Amino acid sequence: MRAAILSKPYELSLRQVPIPKPASGQVLVKVSACGVCGTDVNLYTGKYTGRWPVIIGHEFAGEVAEVGPGVALKPGAKVTVDPNESCGACYWCHSGQPTFCENMPAYGVLRDGGFAEYVLVGERGAYPVPEALSLELASFAEPVSCAVHGADQAGYKAGGTAVVIGDGPMGLLQAQLAAQSALSRLIVVGHHQGKLALARRFGADVTVDSGSEDVRAAVLDATDGLGADVVVVAVGKPAAMEQALTLAKKGGRVVIFGFAAEGEQAQFSPFAVLSRELTIAGSWVNPCTFSRALSLLAAGKVEVAPFITHRLPLEGLAEAIAMVQNKPEGFVKALIVF
Repeated sequence: MRAAILSKPYELSLRQVPIPKPASGQVLVKVSACGVCGTDVNLYTGKYTGRWPVIIGHEFAGEVAEVGPGVALKPGAKVTVDPNESCGACYWCHSGQPTFCENMPAYGVLRDGGFAEYVLVGERGAYPVPEALSLELASFAEPVSCAVHGADQAGYKAGGTAVVIGDGPMGLLQAQLAAQSALSRLIVVGHHQGKLALARRFGADVTVDSGSEDVRAAVLDATDGLGADVVVVAVGKPAAMEQALTLAKKGGRVVIFGFAAEGEQAQFSPFAVLSRELTIAGSWVNPCTFSRALSLLAAGKVEVAPFITHRLPLEGLAEAIAMVQNKPEGFVKALIVF
C-alpha cells in the first residue's frame, strides 16, 4: 500500500509498505479521507514530539476491509476512528480521566495513522458512521470531539459573553458550539476576512480583525467595558494566550485550547490573575466526547462542509502541509482523499 512516512522532522516521503494484518480485537480500515491538521504540521516541523518513523494523519474515516478474531464489526462497515485510544487499565483511566492515559500512543503520532491506503486500529476506537453522514464529513469527528471537550471546559452559560481567539478550523468549530449556548454576545478574533465571514455565518455577533483593529478595545466595547465571561484561545501562539487574560472580565475563565509548540513559554501577571480571580483551564484532546461529536455531525448541528476548500490525493500531502503553514487566500482545510 502507499503511505506517507515521516522519518524525522522535514523528511516526509511516499512509500510502498506492506498492508498490516489485523490480530485479535483489531480492524483494518481502508481510508477514504484524512484531514490535514496543525498537529501534522507541528510533527513535520519537529515542534511536537512523535515517534519516527511514523505514518502521520489522525483525522480519518473509511470502510472496514478486514477484521481480526473476536471483532463484531463487519467488512464494508463505514467507520471513523478516535486516534486517542486509552488503555482502560491505568490509574487515569480507572479514575475516569482517560485524557491522561499513560498508555495512549495516538494514531498518526506515536503509531501509524491515516495518511495511507490502509490503517490498523483497535476495535474499541472504531466508531460506526451514521448512515446519513458521508465519510468525508465523518473524518471531522476527531477535531469536533476536541472542540466539544473545549466547550465543556469553557462552560458557556446562557446570557454570558465569550471570545474565541482564532479563525482557523478549530476556532470556527469552537465558535459554532459557543453560538449554540444562548450567549448574549459572541466575539471571534482572527485576521482572515473569509474565515471571519464564516464565523459570522456560524453565529458570531462581532468579529475583530486582529491585523487592523485594537482587539482589547473592540472586546471591551462589545461587552460594556467588562470583558468576556469566557475567552477560548484556539491558536497555538503564546502571545494570544497572554492577550486572553486581558480580555476576560473579573471572575472570568480562560481556556487554553490551541496547541503551542512544546517548550514555548507565555508570561502573565500572577497579581492580575489573583486580584481579578481569573480561572485558567486547559483543554487536552477529546476524553469521552467522540460519540457526541458524531451525533452533532449526523444531526447537522455542527457544519463542517464549508471548511473543505482543498481535496488532494496522497501525493499532495506536502502541498497540503504547506497550505496549513502559509494559509493562502481562501484556504480553510485540506483533505487527503483516496
